[in-house]
Amino acid sequence: MKFPEKPSLLTQSGEKIEIAGNREATVDGCGGVLEYTQEVISIRYGKGIARFAGRGLALHSLAAHSLVISGYITDIAYASRSEMLPELPKPEQKEEQK
Repeated sequence: MKFPEKPSLLTQSGEKIEIAGNREATVDGCGGVLEYTQEVISIRYGKGIARFAGRGLALHSLAAHSLVISGYITDIAYASRSEMLPELPKPEQKEEQK
């Protein structure tokens, strides 16, 4: 799993992301959910957007400004409002078994 290139942006004025291995992330300071699928969850976070990618992702404990993301997290990206999020990693192509 790659960590964001700008980790200092992940703890701004009471906002915090705690990562437990690659299976769970607790986010305090969430400003809303922008995208939610089993492969991608994007949220407003601080002065930008945080995106979690993986498999079997789900939201739990959704409260006013916090949430818990569970599943198999493979990538986390952050971009400020003036930046673009990097492209998602392409899934590895598996050869079909005959």
